[in-house]
Amino acid sequence: MVLEVAPQYSQSPEGLKDIYFNTSGSSQIPLLAVAKRHASTIPLAINHTSLFPSVTVSFNLTPAMSLSDATSSINQMQARLGAPASLQGFFAGTLLAYQQSLSTEPLLILTALLAVYIVLGILYESLVHPLTIISTLPSASVGAMLA
Repeated sequence: MVLEVAPQYSQSPEGLKDIYFNTSGSSQIPLLAVAKRHASTIPLAINHTSLFPSVTVSFNLTPAMSLSDATSSINQMQARLGAPASLQGFFAGTLLAYQQSLSTEPLLILTALLAVYIVLGILYESLVHPLTIISTLPSASVGAMLA
């Protein structure tokens, strides 16, 4: 619920003492009986992400650090700080694009294996021979890494 007051009450903080609420009976309760007032400074603008107030923290990588190392370091630091459950953090920009590309990687590998199977099936005119060749990929990749 949003309440609005007449212009003469919103000119200064002193106008709050003249505002009363009607109760279910015929009595009135002053606003200051249920609220406190104090003067303070506030920011001129509050950044929002969707409906929530937000803060943006930026960082640069050293030449020797990868995006995956940066992601794990940030997540470890957030866990070490003991952030409350109401605090939500997410990545944006390059790191968000990196995480999204990693989420589709298993599908990309499966699609590549299917394409290799189809090409080998056409080449050898067989359904079994491509499986034999594809089954050697794990041992061949270990040998390639060792070489």
